[in-house]
Amino acid sequence: MKTILNPADLLNLKERIAVLSTSGKRKWGTMTVEEMVVHCKRQLQLALGEIPSVTQGSALMRTSLVKWISFSALPWPKGSMTPNEMNKDKNSFQLKEIESEKSDLINYLDKVIQASTLFPHPFFGTLSRKEWGQFIYKHIDHHLKQFSQ
Repeated sequence: MKTILNPADLLNLKERIAVLSTSGKRKWGTMTVEEMVVHCKRQLQLALGEIPSVTQGSALMRTSLVKWISFSALPWPKGSMTPNEMNKDKNSFQLKEIESEKSDLINYLDKVIQASTLFPHPFFGTLSRKEWGQFIYKHIDHHLKQFSQ
């Protein structure tokens, strides 16, 4: 399972983020590339506790089985549920130009790596450092594929 805790996997994500452009065509969904980058950054801000969150979704989401399925090698369905704090339609994302947004996302990846404490996920509850690393990789990878990266 790929994870941001593996330096090679982290570098792979950073390289793919670096080549994103506003001309990238999405394969599904409604987010622009800038909105997607902010959406991914907000996940990292949630993990760091910079954005307060509340428990959302079914208690089933916080079970070991659902976590295992969600973090496994199986691809996520397009249009999966999104925590309110990361949902572009429920928040007014303050968008900067794409290069600045990409730089912020990459910097937040490094902040998560260096963090001594990570906060609970709104759907999955308390996650181990290993689970957060896998989940963050899978989430960002999912959205990079959305824009052909």
